Amino acid sequence: MPKNSSASKAMRALKNPTVRVLILIIILFAATYGGVEVMRLALQTDSPLMVVSSGSMVPVLNVGDIIIVRGVDPHTITVGTIIIFHSPYEYDLPIVHRVVAVLNNGSSLFFETKGDHNEIQDGWRVPAENLIGVYVMKIPYIGLISLELRGPLGVTLIILLVALIIAVEYSESKSPSGKRK
Repeated sequence: MPKNSSASKAMRALKNPTVRVLILIIILFAATYGGVEVMRLALQTDSPLMVVSSGSMVPVLNVGDIIIVRGVDPHTITVGTIIIFHSPYEYDLPIVHRVVAVLNNGSSLFFETKGDHNEIQDGWRVPAENLIGVYVMKIPYIGLISLELRGPLGVTLIILLVALIIAVEYSESKSPSGKRK
């Protein structure tokens, strides 16, 4: 095989620490978002994974639990079902509460909800159009990491982690024992 073949060029490129870091980032990105896309299709919802950010559903759901959400036909929801919905007042805010009443007047379907840990029922009726899905299961407390990474400390930690990966790759490529053949 000639020395300038595309395979040998690719192998030389893989020896470059910057190229290896970029490939690692691309693989992680593809695995993360590809996995979420598969879950979206399988669970029939745009938001198959969510992190519980309030204590309104304690003891069933705790702050930091990751919940798996499945999309369903709103007409199949019954009293007692835990649903995830867009807040009637702030659409971008997802809420996880239990259905305490289903109201169907023929042309419109609404849900009355309450957090298990809350003293009183929510002060709104959730239109069926706001339904994201139903609670399927939880992964306890793993979402605490996600909640922490959303703030300034998390951004700083991510930047430091990327810098550390680049520094390690660079130092390995420069050290005599780290040279690859």
